[in-house]
Amino acid sequence: MLASVAAALEGGISLVQFRDKGAYSAIEQTEAANGLRELCRRHGVPFLVNDDPQLARRLAADGVHVGRDDPSPRVARAVLGPGAIIGATVYGKAGEEQAALSAGADYLAVGPFFPSPTKPEERILPMHVLDAVVHRSRLPVFAIGGVTPENAGILARHRVAGVAVVSAIMDAPDPRRAAEAIRRAFAKGRES
Repeated sequence: MLASVAAALEGGISLVQFRDKGAYSAIEQTEAANGLRELCRRHGVPFLVNDDPQLARRLAADGVHVGRDDPSPRVARAVLGPGAIIGATVYGKAGEEQAALSAGADYLAVGPFFPSPTKPEERILPMHVLDAVVHRSRLPVFAIGGVTPENAGILARHRVAGVAVVSAIMDAPDPRRAAEAIRRAFAKGRES
């Protein structure tokens, strides 16, 4: 994992989120997260933890990303303080963007818009949901779910601030090249 993330950082990714969905023991979790945090610090990019503000605090992360079954952005802000980066997932319902902003979120994520190996059970959302979230939000919006070099440009044309990627980079034979390809496709899509 560390080698893949290091290569992706060299490929230009701008943030790393540690996602542990129960695969690691407590010791492995700490070792993996500490390694990621140090890689991020060397590359000058933020290191976030998924789902768990308390774990983010213990790991001295720069912030946390929370979803529907996690503590709220307000709780995350209380745990991590005013300087932390707090991300929140929204699901396309009107009012979620303002609620997340009021609760202390710094950015939003919404998706999936394409089939995702990390969340195969999630319903694919239509692009008009992305457009509506971007239109309503006063926070930066990131598209998630099944992002690849082939579709990153499509998402960029929907005026998102960026994309979140797992499988297309972590499962790639060359994570650096995969990250570079996604960044190029996104930048090209923004120019359209």
